[in-house]
Order: sequence, then structure tokens, then C-alpha cells
Amino acid sequence: MSTASVGWPVSVGATAVDFLIPEYWREFRPTEDLNPSDRDLIAALSRPEGMLAAMQARLGPYLDGNDIALESDGIKTRFALDILKTHKPAFMTIHLSSLDETEHEHGPFSAEANLDIEALDTMLAQLVAAARANDPNAVALIVSDHGFEPLTHKVNFYAAFARAGLIQSNVDPQTHALKILSWKAEPWPSGGMAAIMLRDPTDEATLSQVRTLLHTLAADEHYGIGEVLERDAIQQRGGFPGASYLLVMKPGYTTAYWPSSLPSGDTGSESAGVSTGASAVEAVTELHGTPGGHGFSPDDPQMRSSFFISGTGIAQHRDLGVIDMRRIAPTVAKLLHVNLPTATAEPLPLR
Repeated sequence: MSTASVGWPVSVGATAVDFLIPEYWREFRPTEDLNPSDRDLIAALSRPEGMLAAMQARLGPYLDGNDIALESDGIKTRFALDILKTHKPAFMTIHLSSLDETEHEHGPFSAEANLDIEALDTMLAQLVAAARANDPNAVALIVSDHGFEPLTHKVNFYAAFARAGLIQSNVDPQTHALKILSWKAEPWPSGGMAAIMLRDPTDEATLSQVRTLLHTLAADEHYGIGEVLERDAIQQRGGFPGASYLLVMKPGYTTAYWPSSLPSGDTGSESAGVSTGASAVEAVTELHGTPGGHGFSPDDPQMRSSFFISGTGIAQHRDLGVIDMRRIAPTVAKLLHVNLPTATAEPLPLR
């Protein structure tokens, strides 16, 4: 069976895909800082060689890197439709990514998000129709990787770690850029959670210092911490290998990344004898508007992903309830009558 993929995450170098336009970008901030030469790199990374260049001659230019505007999903769809018509793959994936950005900016179920979903629904209808023109028995699956939570506050834990002497930093007086010089422990923000990593996980003195710091912060409702988990509890949740602690935030509180710079004119401050620009960064910021985020505890129902499937032989109107997303790949394998020996989860009951 031939395969195809358009804009799917982590698809660069996927040599097993016959017709591939991978997701690729170099800029940290998508859409705002696009690099025009990334389009040439995507063409070079696509396969078979020369396919994307030939398609652009017919269809117009492809994306400049990770352009996640709604119009860019339309471009991905146009190129995917061309592959479906020209090459008729038996299995195809496409990543439509604008809804994530829209919900980050405007929140879940906002008017803007609903308009985005309606536009994506039109694209999905076109893709399904093209697939079923090739094979009337084609099965369509819609999956997502996470849900969304309305956000009210952003929490910067770096400042507290810097004040405690766990992070040493300085500030460039010209650019106000912050640079970490050394660290013994630091947070790794992940939306509604933050993994706490130790440079030396066997350092019992630092482990104890961080435990005290985290429980002190958790006792202050201002920080919005829901739980402080230690290693055994982290392993039971199934994530963040190597973390010494995990902060699970309350709904609405998201964690902030290390700031790249301080506000203009702010050169940092001295705190507990430690030179640290991070200590001048406000710890908790109230967010305005209706932004959204994810990365919260999997126990939060709003973090649940989406799964829809329809086609020949699929039971209609069946509510599968809450499923383990690891069952999706075995389900697809079974539909394609191929073996997936590494799967540990069972296929879903679809017939």
C-alpha cells in the first residue's frame, strides 16, 4: 500500500512515507517570524525528490515553515487533495494546526475558535470526499493531541528559584537579555504543569532545599499550585522521566518560560546576595482577554482529546466514552490489515 503525509509532526526523514511533505521550521515563534527560505528546505525534505516543486508550479507556493494561520491549513488541504487525486495513497495523514493557535489566543469555544472549527470542517469534508472518490470504503479518522483550558494567570517559577540561589544569571546591560550562568535546580514549564529538574538528581541537599521551596510556594494561593508530586507519584502518572518534582497547577494557571529579556530600563536586582535578573521578573501575572492553554493534569476533563471515526463497516452513532489514545494506532493497523507488533493496547470496538 502506498502512503502519504502532509505537515505531520516529526515527519522529517520519514523514508517509509511514499509521498511526503514534512512539518518543518526553524523559528521559535511560528507565523510571526517565518523564514522564507524554509519553503526551499521543506521542498528538499519532501519526497519523492522534485514532487513539491512540481506541485507548487500547479498549485502555488507552499508554507513558509510552520505557518499556523487558518489560511495555511487551507494550503495544506489543497496540496493533500492534489496528492489524493494524483497518487491515490491507501493511507494518509494531514495535520491541520490553526485551531491550536486560535484557542491559545482566544480560548476554547470562543467565537474565533468556533469559526476556525467550521472552516476546518469544510476542509475535512473535501479531504474525505477525495479519499472516498478513490475508494468508497475509505475510513476517516479525526484525532487531536490535547484539550484546552481557559487561562487567567501566568506563573514564573524561575524568579523563586533564582532568589533561592538555585539559578545564577546575569543581565546584558545593553540588550537586557537574561542568561543562565549556572544552576542546581530549575523548572521545565509545560503549560499547566512544571517539571522540576536537578542538575545532579542525587544531590540530597538540593533535593531537600527544593522540596522546602516548593511546599512554601504551594502554601501561597497566589501561585495557583494544585499539587506537588515527588518521583514515585510522577512515575505513577506516567510522565516527565527524570524529574525530581512535578508542580501540577490549578485550572487557569499556566507556567511561564525563562524570559528572554527584562522590560526596557529594568536591569535586575540583588536578592539574597545572588545577582539575578530573573528576580526582577514578576512571579504571577494576571492574563487579560480570553487566552487558552493546555498541559494540565490528565485528570482534568478539559484536557481530553478528540476522536472521531466514520466509514464502511464502522458502527454509527456509537459513543466510545473516554478511550486511551494508545488504542488508536492498533485500531488503524487493524483497519489496514497490517501487523503492529509493538502495540500494547487493544484496538477499539468499532464494528
